[in-house]
Amino acid sequence: MILAVRRVGFGALVALGLSVGGADAQTVTPTARPDAEVGSQRTANLSGADQLREASSTLDSITSTRRRVSDLLDRARTDRDLIKVNCINDKLTQIDVTLRSAREHHELLQNSVSLNNDGQRNHEFQLMVIFRQRSENLRVEAQQCIGEETGTFDPTRTVITVRVDPSIPEEDPTQLTVDSLAPERPLVTSPVN
Repeated sequence: MILAVRRVGFGALVALGLSVGGADAQTVTPTARPDAEVGSQRTANLSGADQLREASSTLDSITSTRRRVSDLLDRARTDRDLIKVNCINDKLTQIDVTLRSAREHHELLQNSVSLNNDGQRNHEFQLMVIFRQRSENLRVEAQQCIGEETGTFDPTRTVITVRVDPSIPEEDPTQLTVDSLAPERPLVTSPVN
């Protein structure tokens, strides 16, 4: 009986907590500035002709990336490194899919420009930007497949500085001495031994 009352009480507490938590989650606190720009609105500044030029440049960039990754694949095949070949081949396949999609959406962008459909035009242009970024990411991943560094790390200019805390003792605490193994005798608290 008492257990049942406790369960009902606990259930009521949980339900109350969830309802309060749900109410807190529904409150809206404005954190963005009212003059903040949304990413898709930024492309509205470009005319249709400008977006078409950028989209053509994107297709050229993706095609160039495909050639570079294909060259990496040929080099890995020459080295007969099966792991590198499989890794780069996977990246090249993904780049091919990206290139195919970019070509399709470039045609859709051309159609939307000719129809003066600004919403569709901006959408297709955003997709072209995404395709360009995707192909660049895949190029970097392909270079990592063969072990090429893609960052700005220069091993000839790297300087490593080590600072040792002066409060660290000189002796090695892992080395035990006979004195450290002897148990410490407790102090005598009574006059009688």
